[in-house]
Amino acid sequence: MKLRLFALAGAALIATLPVTTAQSASAVTRCSSGYVCTWSGASFAGTKHSYNNAHGCYPRSGRSVSNQTGKLITVYREESCYGDRIDIRSGHYSENTPWRVKSMAVWG
Repeated sequence: MKLRLFALAGAALIATLPVTTAQSASAVTRCSSGYVCTWSGASFAGTKHSYNNAHGCYPRSGRSVSNQTGKLITVYREESCYGDRIDIRSGHYSENTPWRVKSMAVWG
């Protein structure tokens, strides 16, 4: 009987917790159209920066990236757009890059 009461109390507690959506599902809505957004932490946590750039190479940093520019971007492990890289098409994101981004190229 005590076990059943404990289970019911736990279920009632869980029912009162707020429902949250997955972080990755909201990556597009958390970055405005026409911008690239970076976050200092994985899963869109930490400090957010928004950039609206023409084509070229720029110093950037972060662990999460959302591309809403309408252009292809490439994020790099090294400064000056060198080293390991990841292409992120417009409307896509990376919620946890394998390394801290240090630069970004905007194409087109």
